[in-house]
Amino acid sequence: MSKIISLPKLPFKLETAFSKIEVNKFIGQGGAGSVYAGKDDIDADVAIKILTNDSSKKRKRFKNETIFLQRNRHKNIVSVTEYGLINTSDQSIPFYIMELYDCNLRKLMAAGFTPEKALSVFSQILDGVEAAHLQGVIHRDLKPENILIDSKKDLLAVADFGIASFIEDELYTLVQTGASERLANFQYAAPEQRSRELPVGKSADIYAIGLILNELFTGIVPHGTNYKLIGSVVTEYAFLDTVVSSMIRQRADERPQSIADVKAQIQKYKFEAVSRQKINEFDGVVIPAGKVSDPLAFEPPKLVGVNHNDGMLKLTLDRPVNDDWLEAIRNMGNYSSACGAPPTAFQFVDNVGTVRISGNEAQNVINHFKDWLPKITSVLHQRLQNAASKAESK
Repeated sequence: MSKIISLPKLPFKLETAFSKIEVNKFIGQGGAGSVYAGKDDIDADVAIKILTNDSSKKRKRFKNETIFLQRNRHKNIVSVTEYGLINTSDQSIPFYIMELYDCNLRKLMAAGFTPEKALSVFSQILDGVEAAHLQGVIHRDLKPENILIDSKKDLLAVADFGIASFIEDELYTLVQTGASERLANFQYAAPEQRSRELPVGKSADIYAIGLILNELFTGIVPHGTNYKLIGSVVTEYAFLDTVVSSMIRQRADERPQSIADVKAQIQKYKFEAVSRQKINEFDGVVIPAGKVSDPLAFEPPKLVGVNHNDGMLKLTLDRPVNDDWLEAIRNMGNYSSACGAPPTAFQFVDNVGTVRISGNEAQNVINHFKDWLPKITSVLHQRLQNAASKAESK
């Protein structure tokens, strides 16, 4: 049973562990939360989302949303900067703080923009939704009102993950989706979201943004057949009609199965319009696909163990090396080495390298090997960057 929470009259104050916020303006109401504008104690504008329609399930979803957005580092998804509780005599009300955006996509569409601007807007929407998907989060309530805009920075960010579905690794608090609350918005809902039996996956988000893509150019949300086509409005973007058609298929398994598939369709006609993304192996952040992500290309492995016995020198690193790293050590270019122990003489298995040496050369070999490590990292980074750029271009 949901409980409607009454907040103090505006303006009122909130406090987190590190700052004080003056809440001075109501912005809007969602399914479970209300959003306000305010200023922090250094007079910066902020937005505050407060759980004002409370139940145990909504509170758990609010927790999932807060923790995901606090961890988020992608520019096209809103980020939580702080969070806290409003304590009253009989209840505690959770809230979180985020950047204040001056507009949303609904208002931007009402104002109108050029076709080029529409495609640029859609590219940012794709990046934000894809970043969530790559981190195991399905939004399930995408609509223009949930896409916020910073007009000064020309930046869009996906917001309101209140009914998002999180994969197991992302599910900070177990929440089951009840049949009666599968979604808060029906205009952009995929057909499977209207059924109690069908699973709701990434393709539901793809369906919603397919509707939004058509609406960006035509002003029409395309339901049913014979809807207004993008090509009827602007001929040079008629290729997007094929993209929209594939994204809004009634059957989920007939739509593109990932945002990358959508981007591939667009790039087939207009390569520079969108860019691919992936999870960075180094820190788990979503990055453009053309960037290097191998941790060994950013931070050299450390030498953590040495053993010299019967002419065999064994060097132990703090982590395993891979084939790309081995290729880099064999192609360092200029280097200095001890006699009889060039880079090509080393054999590696996982994180252990061995080389046969003679006499009292062990320390000399070790010193040269330590000098090689940062150079190998630099060579590896350049080789991987060249390969990634070539693959992306292809």
